[in-house]
Amino acid sequence: MAEIKFQVLGQTNGNASVDTFSGSGLAFYGTSAGSSVQIGAFQDNTYVANADGSNYTSAAGNVKYVANTFPSGVCTTDGFGGASFTTGLSGVCSYQATMGIQFGHTTAVKTQNVQLRIYDRSNINHPASGVNTKVAEIINHNGSASTSQGVLGNPSTVVGSGDFFWWGEPWPTEMVTKGFYTNSSGEVFYNGLSSASRTNGDSRLATAGVAGSYASVGGTGVVVPLANSPGSGQKQLNKSSVSGSSGQIWPKWTQYVTNTAQANTAFIPAAANFGDGSAVSNLAKTYGGTGLDTHHTWAVALSASPLSIGSKEQYGLYVSLEYL
Repeated sequence: MAEIKFQVLGQTNGNASVDTFSGSGLAFYGTSAGSSVQIGAFQDNTYVANADGSNYTSAAGNVKYVANTFPSGVCTTDGFGGASFTTGLSGVCSYQATMGIQFGHTTAVKTQNVQLRIYDRSNINHPASGVNTKVAEIINHNGSASTSQGVLGNPSTVVGSGDFFWWGEPWPTEMVTKGFYTNSSGEVFYNGLSSASRTNGDSRLATAGVAGSYASVGGTGVVVPLANSPGSGQKQLNKSSVSGSSGQIWPKWTQYVTNTAQANTAFIPAAANFGDGSAVSNLAKTYGGTGLDTHHTWAVALSASPLSIGSKEQYGLYVSLEYL
């Protein structure tokens, strides 16, 4: 029997502090729990809550998108599970992510073609209504207090193996070769570059008429890929160091930050030794884990901004995967 749980992580051993939302969901709040987020701003607090956010319980990890900062990928954590700091996504610990997604099965299996969608709770191919959402997969067991990942060309001291940029925010052409990621099943996931007029090409957003509606995950325009077979607590993805090409996996971002000059814009030179992820011989190293396990856990950062006044209830998260 297979099941998917949505969890609050928050523990350094990889276990969940809230095993399942169990009929609830996540609510994004302003400067205090229960308060509204201003239009165009991003949340300062994230909690497990009911459908309209009027009743909240456990705090979740808050990873806040920092707007208008080069490059996409800078964020602020609220200190959930550790000290509060501003850093790049690769500096956020996995257990500090907004939520965990756990797939469980009665027998050990591998997982692949894992896809995360933001939708309107009616049709998974339709974008959510009235919300701008940024999403990133977090794979980093150590974390970093660095504030300089890629900012004005300064290096970061830690390189996580998850997403380096937010999905739903334009990726900077100064640092990327291509605006897409290919998974092991051959599925291609696109994200707009800073040179493009739209980040999300879903035609349903054309009638939104609201600033920021195109720069969001959702619909068919931006679907987020997650790593293969992470194992329970992401143990299949754990590397003692990600500063070289040895080890079980290479970072996902190796597929689009594919040359030394681009990598050195963001990272210390020793962290740029992963080669070119577009090469066939190297591509498989960016897919994630390969081991069998009865449970697989993904850590995901979510950041949301309202495009209009009022609670956003046509707003959901959907995960699909294959297991074998």
